[in-house]
Amino acid sequence: MTSIAVDAAKKAGQAILTYYRKELPVEQKNDGSPLTLADQASHSIISVLLAETGIPVVSEEGVELHMSAERYWLVDPLDGTKDFLAANDEFTVNIALIENERVIIGVLYAPALDELYVGIPGDSFLSVKLQGIAAVYPSTPKSTEPRMAISRFHDHSDAALFVAANQVKECIPVGSALKFGRLSIGAIDVYPRLVGTSEWDTAAGQAILEASGGHVLDLDKKEPMLYGKANRRNGRFIAFRWPYKASDFDLTILKRENS
Repeated sequence: MTSIAVDAAKKAGQAILTYYRKELPVEQKNDGSPLTLADQASHSIISVLLAETGIPVVSEEGVELHMSAERYWLVDPLDGTKDFLAANDEFTVNIALIENERVIIGVLYAPALDELYVGIPGDSFLSVKLQGIAAVYPSTPKSTEPRMAISRFHDHSDAALFVAANQVKECIPVGSALKFGRLSIGAIDVYPRLVGTSEWDTAAGQAILEASGGHVLDLDKKEPMLYGKANRRNGRFIAFRWPYKASDFDLTILKRENS
């Protein structure tokens, strides 16, 4: 299964790059997010390749949410379309396999950076630079000056409160689900997400982060984020790398619901 997902992510990424840094028509979806030919091309490639597994596919650009399925692929064909349009290289292809509400395989590919992350929680973690394959195991100790990932396009006033409460020394803008990859290799320490996301935005990254020893916690339950929620929407969550624990952070400011 993992090899099929990796192949699909790579081929989709190659297709996305044929549209990169070119003038493209941009549609607006119902939620206001942009849609391009690159999103659609990636969706088509991934859908065909994953169909070989016989497992249902839930894609951001698809129609069927398969809410009753116990096992399914969860896909964002082009996560960070705004980053893609801004040509900052930080967009990804996200492919995850969900089983009984939990993510069991995650593949995250950033085609413009040629970075591939693969994670199987409880089994293995691999970070791959395609110019040369190298396994990376979590070994970075806690930072003396904590670094927090922030989004360039989605913000919330509570982020500044979290920074102050946790003495965060540096806020690092990172696009798309690439934040989870950077967490997994210790380039950043924590990522509180305080505005809404869809499940396909986070599933692959969660698998990768958990495989590397990190965590993605639902802030309401303080438990690992599960999948199959209503309309496939996530609430607030916090992601942090190994060797941090939830108790290392002051989360009181984040308890209230999204506004």
